[in-house]
Amino acid sequence: MNLIEVMARFPDQESCLEHLERVRWHSGVICPHCESSHIGPKNETQDIGEYGRIGRYNCYDCKASFKVTQGTVFQGTKIELQKWFLAIALILNAKKSLSSYQLSRDLNLTQKTAWFILCRIRAEMANKTSSTLLKGIVEADETYLGGKPRKENKKADREPAPRGRGTSKTAVIGAVERGGQVVAEVAKGLTGRDILEFIRRVVNVRESELMTDEYHAYNALSSQMKHEVIHHQEQYVAGEKHTNTIEGFWSLLKRAWYGNHHHYSTGYTPLYVAERCYVYNNRHRETIFWKFL
Repeated sequence: MNLIEVMARFPDQESCLEHLERVRWHSGVICPHCESSHIGPKNETQDIGEYGRIGRYNCYDCKASFKVTQGTVFQGTKIELQKWFLAIALILNAKKSLSSYQLSRDLNLTQKTAWFILCRIRAEMANKTSSTLLKGIVEADETYLGGKPRKENKKADREPAPRGRGTSKTAVIGAVERGGQVVAEVAKGLTGRDILEFIRRVVNVRESELMTDEYHAYNALSSQMKHEVIHHQEQYVAGEKHTNTIEGFWSLLKRAWYGNHHHYSTGYTPLYVAERCYVYNNRHRETIFWKFL
């Protein structure tokens, strides 16, 4: 769904609300507070002083007033829904994610408003991430998000900043089903116990074959499922044995960091990871925009 299609399909607030009502209440309007169907007609006034009343319903049972956006990512917003829809299309179409400054320029918003919209959309992506267990040939790996050591940190009188598993960067662990979906999250830890807990939670261990690198913490998985190890110091591919799929996903995640965001605070890193997982898991859909709505 490109921007021209979004503008043509949703030219105003009313068309956006009508679509959301068809999606949410295709069998009839239901009160989101008490789930009653005893609903009064919506207020169709379009007076300037009544902005926000358009599309509002009244429940005769619990006496609540509500809109179709109640309980959704759009709840309580005073930003036009058309801009929300455009923001969704932009972030879904962005190969390397989207910065709040770029969104603010594209939609004529303040940077703080654009940041608010992006955070809500990413949080919704995190909620919509599939809980289906991965199975078949599954690759698991970990990566680290953060900046590279600066050249001045490598002078002779200074020790170079540690890299890889010795770094203080944010660790992210992930598993991907070849040809299927990916699950990734900020790692609580990278010990054998932490990795075993993650794999048990996201992978069907009885119906899967796990591919990892030679990191010793993955040895805890050998007694739980079929486990193949590729030694990267010797080779990167040995027939079907490789971790190139998960490495490819890491490259997409890091391209978003390098190309647009440049910095992830610890509290918001899970949202950025969830965004890349959601887009990756729906990469074969031509209707990802409609699916999100």
